Amino acid sequence: MENAQNTAQLSPVAGASLTAAVERLDSALNALEIRIRDLHARSVDPQGDSSITEARRLQDEIGALKAREKALEAAASEAFEALGMAAEDIRQLLNEQAA
Repeated sequence: MENAQNTAQLSPVAGASLTAAVERLDSALNALEIRIRDLHARSVDPQGDSSITEARRLQDEIGALKAREKALEAAASEAFEALGMAAEDIRQLLNEQAA
């Protein structure tokens, strides 16, 4: 995750919050993938519609979580860029005041 490296350059609190959020999403995705594999393994009986339905529901959840993770990464990247521009503006103002 290249954005995790970018968040480390944010303020320590903001970077830690974004990194923690991405890690929680990764953990949730892993847990859901394990549940889907388990349900799929148990659903060898074609009559077991409930387990197949549950597996599809979990796959949809994984898709939604992955989309949310990408949105968080995009937000972290945008925040990183905005902070970089703000820092540059502050440096420029300080240099102008010093001159």
